[in-house]
Amino acid sequence: MVDVVAPSPLPSRKRGRPPSVHAEAGGEIQSLDRAIGVLEVLSNADGLPLSDVARRSDLPTSTAHRMLMTLQRRGFVAQDAETGLWTVGVGLFRVGGAYLRIRKLPDIGRPIIRELLKRVEETVNLSMLDGDELVCVAQAESHAAVRAFFRLGRRLPIHASAAGKAIMAAMPDDERDARMARLTLQGYTPNTHTTLSALQADVDAVRERGYGVDDEEHTVGMRCVAAAIRDENGEPIGAVSISAPAVRMPTAKIPQLGESIMATARLLAARYSGRVD
Repeated sequence: MVDVVAPSPLPSRKRGRPPSVHAEAGGEIQSLDRAIGVLEVLSNADGLPLSDVARRSDLPTSTAHRMLMTLQRRGFVAQDAETGLWTVGVGLFRVGGAYLRIRKLPDIGRPIIRELLKRVEETVNLSMLDGDELVCVAQAESHAAVRAFFRLGRRLPIHASAAGKAIMAAMPDDERDARMARLTLQGYTPNTHTTLSALQADVDAVRERGYGVDDEEHTVGMRCVAAAIRDENGEPIGAVSISAPAVRMPTAKIPQLGESIMATARLLAARYSGRVD
């Protein structure tokens, strides 16, 4: 909870550099940082008890509870009356909606990825980069009984995803190399790239052919192809991808899907930049 403190009369002081904001408002900044941490924890789960929220936020249970109660009053979190589990609330959706309004890619992309879904009959995703992770911002989901599914807002590591590798391949060399050098190359499956040399070689191959491939590198049994979406300056703003169970995406089919995903990425780039194409 953010404590509201009545301001004390300001002492007279000499002209000069103003006092540090951090020095005067350290308590308020710490509370804000903790509240954001709680929201991040809840955004990556489908419902958590108080004890888990506290543990994952690295907060005392009493502090986590005060944070949740404050956020609940503002609509940013909600508690299920029956299970007691905490989730993100509609207030957070409103804030997220403001972001999506100024970043037009999801709105432009939805009808385009739905058309691609009709052709390939597999799940199609739009992702955008946030730090060193990908965030799923739009999806056209396959109707097959066994299919790929990603919750909107889900985060994926860029080194273990076709979309992430496609975006890195589209970056200028210095930016790409600096980003790859700072990554923690966590292994998720036996196929994940866990060395910088292996990741660099794969990203170089992506640049050469124009699309990225996730060959069961994040989830065993799932494959994905992706292409970067570029703005009018040629900078990558996101990626579009096709995900499917490996049995429905055999190696022989990947080049065909790669051509489809590159064509869709070019169309998305044209619409994003205001071109008719």
